[in-house]
Amino acid sequence: MNVLMILSQVEVTGAEVYAAAISDKLIERGHKLFIVSDTLTVSTKAKYFPMPLNKRRADLQIKHVIKLIRIIKQNKIMVLHAHSRIASKLGYIASKVCGIPMVYTAHGHHHNNMSKKIFHAYGDHTIAICENVRDQIVNDLMWDADKMEVIRNGVDSNIFNSSFCTKQPERPVVSIIGRLSGPKGDTAYKVLEEICKRRPLDLGVDIKVIGGSNIPEKFSAFKHAASFSGFSGNVRDQIANSSVVIGSGRVAMESLMMGKPTIAFGEASYEGLVTDDNLNAILKSNFGDIASNGSMDVSQLYNDVTKGLKMVNITDTLKDKVLSAFDLGKVTDRIEDLYQGFYSKKIYEVPILLYHRIITDSAQAGKHGTYITLNRLEGHFKYLKRNGYTPVTFEELSLIKRFDTEKKYVILTFDDGYRDNYNLLMPLLEKYGFKATIYLVTNKTENSWDLKDEGRTFPLLTKEQVLEMSQKGIEFGAHTMNHVDLTQVGVEEAWKEITGSKKHLEDLLKKEVRTFAYPYGRLNEAIRNLVKKAGFSYGIGTVNGPLAMHKDLFNIRRIVIHPDTNVFRFARKVKGNYTYRKNKGFVYKEIELNTETSPALSSI
Repeated sequence: MNVLMILSQVEVTGAEVYAAAISDKLIERGHKLFIVSDTLTVSTKAKYFPMPLNKRRADLQIKHVIKLIRIIKQNKIMVLHAHSRIASKLGYIASKVCGIPMVYTAHGHHHNNMSKKIFHAYGDHTIAICENVRDQIVNDLMWDADKMEVIRNGVDSNIFNSSFCTKQPERPVVSIIGRLSGPKGDTAYKVLEEICKRRPLDLGVDIKVIGGSNIPEKFSAFKHAASFSGFSGNVRDQIANSSVVIGSGRVAMESLMMGKPTIAFGEASYEGLVTDDNLNAILKSNFGDIASNGSMDVSQLYNDVTKGLKMVNITDTLKDKVLSAFDLGKVTDRIEDLYQGFYSKKIYEVPILLYHRIITDSAQAGKHGTYITLNRLEGHFKYLKRNGYTPVTFEELSLIKRFDTEKKYVILTFDDGYRDNYNLLMPLLEKYGFKATIYLVTNKTENSWDLKDEGRTFPLLTKEQVLEMSQKGIEFGAHTMNHVDLTQVGVEEAWKEITGSKKHLEDLLKKEVRTFAYPYGRLNEAIRNLVKKAGFSYGIGTVNGPLAMHKDLFNIRRIVIHPDTNVFRFARKVKGNYTYRKNKGFVYKEIELNTETSPALSSI
């Protein structure tokens, strides 16, 4: 996906590090990332566009919006992600003009004024970095709580971990890390003022102040007691060479990830030495940065520093909690999920169409309605060809690239593997240059599972036909050996049906079989787990899965094509937002295990 990050900042901020870290992680996964900002002080693989968003004259803001629209169109941006208040406002307008979804990460408090209550420029979804940010936007600015969630800043544990702390400094070091301008500068001043009342010599430590491109004049009062250095891009080494770190927001996260005793003191409140007992409470304020009624009482600072020096390292329990809260991989997983979810909902999700038999006259119809006439099917293919659709198989599918702006992908699936798929479907696929996926029942020669209701059966593909079709680019997936309802059989039988069909196809085709379709579309948690355990990449259902494909790769929803699906109805079904329009208000819930009819996994 092509994603544009927008933020406004003139000095290094946690928001900038956050955006760059997420961008690089997404680039590793195959996405294309672009960043628009006043400045960019941290390294990133994303393409950077400088733009003075912090200059807020009305005429300049109009120019900024125009430039953003141009960047979105020229780079085929699919999702916009804003990271500051002005960025959200300008990005919101640009995303609306371009018709793309926008996600907004709120990194701090918002001004409580009427314009923000009326003009909610928070996009399709709002991420708050902590609970206090979420609560303020919901309660004070009247934003919809259902459109918000807390996702904490992500920290790369490969970069920030205790393995880089190979030795303690010869003389204990207390490091104050953060900007020295604005409210954070006031916090740093308050820390130094409190420490210097006791004099660092009483603590027997060195005091280091790291941050800010310029050292404000007021800090000269402490130069006799502390050493000052400007911003360093290598914060990790600064933390590694510290005994105790005083900071907030991202600094506190990175320090804790490295196992360092950390005192949380932000621009809104003094939270104190972080421990197992108070971590959850401190997380709500993002380590003191965001609080409506926080205390700036620093009378415990000296005692907290003393305790921190005695700790040497934080406990393993605390380190595990921090890793769980801030792991960059988990944070990126959720953000990537949001991008795909909102793009699929607003723009396009690959239609996965479900067909069965193909007939040439009504005498072949049968009772179940699981057929399409050859003429109607060709009408569907003509529509796809005329309107620029590209049929692909699951073998070719890339979840990330399925939203390719140059193409409209569609997946044609045919269940059971009827012989008419060879006689009628294959010539039609060759005529239009299309591909399809057939889910084959491997231990049957006809659809005898329908005999009770149908009164007659229809033949299935032979091995020779399967081989020929496979060689011509048709994908085959497993559909059990005997077309049984897997939710109604024991665990051993279900496992044999699933793995037996996979082995049969792989032995025949001499290639891996990646997809499995559940007979009758029926599954539960246990059956899904069996399919996953069997080594499949995708489990294909019918109409009960989530609306976006990536939400559950083992319960992928399909769009059923009925005998009466004429070209007009077909056009609606392949538009890309059909499942969302048809299931408006639908909320997908994870499949629950029915213990009465579902097999247990323990015996496998």
